[in-house]
Amino acid sequence: MTASSAPLDPAAPAAATTTSAKSSAPEVDLLEHEYDGIREYDNPLPRWWVWMFAGSFFFSIAYAFHYHVSHNGLSIAENYEQEMREAREADAKQSLSQPVTEDSLNKLTLDSALMADARVVFVARCAPCHGEHGQGIIGPNLTDGSWIHGRGTLTDIYGVVESGVPAKGMPPWGRLLTPVELRKVVAFVGTQRGKNLSGKAAEGTPAQ
Repeated sequence: MTASSAPLDPAAPAAATTTSAKSSAPEVDLLEHEYDGIREYDNPLPRWWVWMFAGSFFFSIAYAFHYHVSHNGLSIAENYEQEMREAREADAKQSLSQPVTEDSLNKLTLDSALMADARVVFVARCAPCHGEHGQGIIGPNLTDGSWIHGRGTLTDIYGVVESGVPAKGMPPWGRLLTPVELRKVVAFVGTQRGKNLSGKAAEGTPAQ
């Protein structure tokens, strides 16, 4: 007895498996809009991307508060200026290895940025007696051509500032200023010579 059977189709199991997989796969919604024949799936954003976005948002708030509200942080421009000021201080300290001479002090007067730093020290220490611009208040006018002590050279000015004039109430700034500040202030006073600002009347002997 022979039994006839239908030939087996080798593709049949694969087709059945594919159909089963398709039926079990979750359906994904498509968005309604379409651009140039392209449609998008309505998939949620990756969780890591969402957390990065939230973190950057809160960081920006903290950054703005720190730099623009509390003013505790330095801006890029302020940080740059601070670094440049430190560089100028380092250059000024190198002058300490040189003796105090007219030439060494005159080199400091040629650095406009360094003189801007020196002006801050002058205003804080010397302005109460000599005025903000050196025009003189209690102390003499530093911008005219007359000098009570010396002839108005940089080394003369250095000697007066360093030793002070106790009889006139001027303290010996050589004990109160750092060596760098002392030289910078002397150089700054040197830059004010000859400006002849209106202020206290001339005292002493005109410089030759």
